Amino acid sequence: MIDEKTKAALRSLGLVMGSSVDSRTLNLLGAVLRVQEDSPEPLPFKRIYEFTMKDNPGSSLTKAWVQRVLKSLVDNGLIRVESEHAYRKMYLADVSTVMTGLEKIKSETIQKLNSQRSVLTQQLDFVTSMDCGSLAENLVEGLTGDRQKLSSRFIKGMDEFYRVTNSTIFEVAKEGDIIRCSVMTFAPYLQGATERVDRIFVAAARGVEVRYSVTIRSLIQDDSIRSEITPEALTGSIAAFIDCRREGLPVDIRFNDGPKNTYQFMSLNNDSMAFMISDNPMTAAWITRAFNPDLIDNAMTNFDSQWEKSISLTDLSPEYLKKSGISPDSYIAKTLADVFRTRGTEKEP
Repeated sequence: MIDEKTKAALRSLGLVMGSSVDSRTLNLLGAVLRVQEDSPEPLPFKRIYEFTMKDNPGSSLTKAWVQRVLKSLVDNGLIRVESEHAYRKMYLADVSTVMTGLEKIKSETIQKLNSQRSVLTQQLDFVTSMDCGSLAENLVEGLTGDRQKLSSRFIKGMDEFYRVTNSTIFEVAKEGDIIRCSVMTFAPYLQGATERVDRIFVAAARGVEVRYSVTIRSLIQDDSIRSEITPEALTGSIAAFIDCRREGLPVDIRFNDGPKNTYQFMSLNNDSMAFMISDNPMTAAWITRAFNPDLIDNAMTNFDSQWEKSISLTDLSPEYLKKSGISPDSYIAKTLADVFRTRGTEKEP
């Protein structure tokens, strides 16, 4: 009796137990193994066929069918052919031939699965990167000849938030444009942050002014930041920002005491804005000026007013951090101090 774990392993190799057509390979292998004596000896095809018919009384199995399945067992290495070039071939099966065959099938299965994984990974990346908003616009235009522009859309999850803000803000922004980002809490951004931060520098390198306005209280989320961002990644991102500033790129991260009555959002000029509705689960909405100009104008006005009163990351001092309730021994404070020291911009209290 074969246990379920063994059956599952065999199925993963394409070998099925039972009475169906798919199980004929293992059924014939079992017949060959059972007809062997205590000391396995090579058997002629006639003996194998006769035992198979005896094993399946009343069946209409033909010699040609048995021959085909036997050949597949030989091709897979589960049965060995003795005197292969002789007029009458002899067949042998035992635990050693079965192991050899299983190893061969396993190797071929791994090869096939790896090939499928490569194709599936490409398909997954392609589908994941789709912007359904642009896709819908293109589809409608293709079907009707008219170009209809989206003015709003609902967003679920950070992956979709990044895709939408990439396609509607960061990738379309050009020299002279302003990208504003209001960050009230880092919580939604932490997972995958280090892989996505480069888009800030890419946009700035094109001449896009990128403004990140961050509440200083968000840095108090020390344990959360530590758990999601490695010291190397955090150090690298801060250092990259400082280097961009030194090179004169139009990017700045400023901290403030926390404006009231505002949103956590990203915007392109005063044309479009993606703002968060809730953190957990993360939901957001993307709108254009055509959808609600007042909402966008009010958010931009509040942002710019707060921006002028905020302090740049390069000007943060240990004293300012301490007054804001951030311990000098915290993860973020120590990392900032290390980066400032290595970049020659150490701040004095």
